[in-house]
Amino acid sequence: MRMARMLLLSAGALAASTVSAQNRQKPPSEYPSQTQFPSENARAVARHLSAARKLAEPDLLPEFYWRCLVSPLDRAMVFAIQHDGLVPATKVFDNLYSVGQNAVSAWALDTPDGIILIDALNNPDEARDIIVPNLVKLGLDPKRIRYVLVTHGHGDHWGGAKYLQDSFGARVAMSATDWDMIEKPDHGGGPFAALVPPRRDIALKDGDAITLGGTTVKVYATPGHTPGTLSMIFPVYERGQKHVAGLMGGSGGGQDSASVHQQIASLARWQTLTRAAGVDAIIANHPTHNAANEKLALIRYSAPGDANPFVYGTARAQRFAAMLEECSRVQLARMGETGD
Repeated sequence: MRMARMLLLSAGALAASTVSAQNRQKPPSEYPSQTQFPSENARAVARHLSAARKLAEPDLLPEFYWRCLVSPLDRAMVFAIQHDGLVPATKVFDNLYSVGQNAVSAWALDTPDGIILIDALNNPDEARDIIVPNLVKLGLDPKRIRYVLVTHGHGDHWGGAKYLQDSFGARVAMSATDWDMIEKPDHGGGPFAALVPPRRDIALKDGDAITLGGTTVKVYATPGHTPGTLSMIFPVYERGQKHVAGLMGGSGGGQDSASVHQQIASLARWQTLTRAAGVDAIIANHPTHNAANEKLALIRYSAPGDANPFVYGTARAQRFAAMLEECSRVQLARMGETGD
């Protein structure tokens, strides 16, 4: 035991010294710096940051740190933490499985009549070499994938959809607005311009539902992160006990003032929708957005009687959404607005 601990400490020290040595190879003037906001309304930033922190304390601080501070301020840290990497496939609830990777999530919702997959990772290779093997490891047959629901039109969420569509006959669904975006010649631009989008199967709109094997996923339009972002509410079970899961399809914020204002309106509505539905379990489409990889590790090593860390309870789930709204107001204040 003591030897194992010493080895772990030695490995950590070696990793830290390696990073430090890499930094010493260049002058401090070349170190990455935190993001600067020359037009920020500092008083408004402080007000909304304080409100978000109060909503987060004491049990939502990791989510608060990521959305309000790390993600907007330190891109080098974001890239270091949210890197492409393999993580163990994990059964999260009786009917919900994590089958994605370190940087981006994919969720398999199992039903008696087949699987509803939520998001499809970055590209066909990841669908083939990550999603499919993860399903098999968990005892799920990829041939049973009936639907691929895409939360929004960024390529890291639909990149593997065509492979799943072509290989297993899965029907791909996203909002019409984001279908339009990915069907442009550059597929919305960015690093995913070379991807081939899936065929348009289903265009989902606000209030639609996908039902399979007695399980219904309710879909809501929550624009902001993209113009056609979709969020989802559906039942999950923990040792037979029902919970209601909520997935905000674009919790990472908007790209400019107009889209951040949209995001704030969507998050305010999301609080109303999740309150009415009794959402008490939270999942996200990036593990970093709610410390999901840490929660998955807790599940894999859980002792009898340990609570499922994805079950927040209804009150905490509401605070989580309200905290995200305040973080979006912080984002506006950093642009020079009041955030109100």
